[in-house]
Amino acid sequence: MGGGQDLAVVVGGSGAIGRSVVSELRTRGLSVIATHHGQHPGDTGDGTGWVPFDAASGDASGLRAAVDAAPDRLAVVVFTVGVASSKRQVAETPTEEFARLFAVNALGLVTAWQALAARARAGAARIVVVSSDTVRVAGAGNGAYTASKAGLEALALTLAKEEARNGVRVNVVAPSLVASPQAEQILAMKGVTDVDAHYAGLPAGRALTVEEVAGVIAGLGCDPVWDYATGTVVRLIFDSGAR
Repeated sequence: MGGGQDLAVVVGGSGAIGRSVVSELRTRGLSVIATHHGQHPGDTGDGTGWVPFDAASGDASGLRAAVDAAPDRLAVVVFTVGVASSKRQVAETPTEEFARLFAVNALGLVTAWQALAARARAGAARIVVVSSDTVRVAGAGNGAYTASKAGLEALALTLAKEEARNGVRVNVVAPSLVASPQAEQILAMKGVTDVDAHYAGLPAGRALTVEEVAGVIAGLGCDPVWDYATGTVVRLIFDSGAR
């Protein structure tokens, strides 16, 4: 990466939404460092720098080193890490699952932020945290995931207040169901055998696409129209207005 470009960091860049966010940000002219968990994505051919990051470990030293070595102003940070629950009711969900999901889905933001805070403050960066509409819905059989995402949103909104004096803006994007391989795995765990029929039965007649969600995330991170916004939760839902 050469100097002169703004830098974006995508924590969780190897997931479906993360990959689309990386593409959106590069289209907008930013250099990108993205994290992966597990197998290295390989050379994606677009100049993205890939760094391993295990949110559950509490260790972001590799991410910190990669960002500190980059010459560009850190302008955008996207946190889109997440693991799903087992879809069991609270009474049947092991407490270890609650702890694991909280460690990854919520505390992962703390681990990443502590590694990136100095550079983000220096660049008056915009932070976009990806949550889920499950926080609003709080459906049965998803307690561990819902609780972890509620914790994530609370942390993000706290950061928005703490970092405002540093010129850092922190906002949350909380989509409803997004069509993706992970969504299909989750639906299978819930006993859904016809994914297309399930999508067609949603209020909008379809699920969100990863490109739609990534477009909103990139807009919050880059577009001047969002310069004023911090501490905002953008929920991507379809509401027909019917009551």
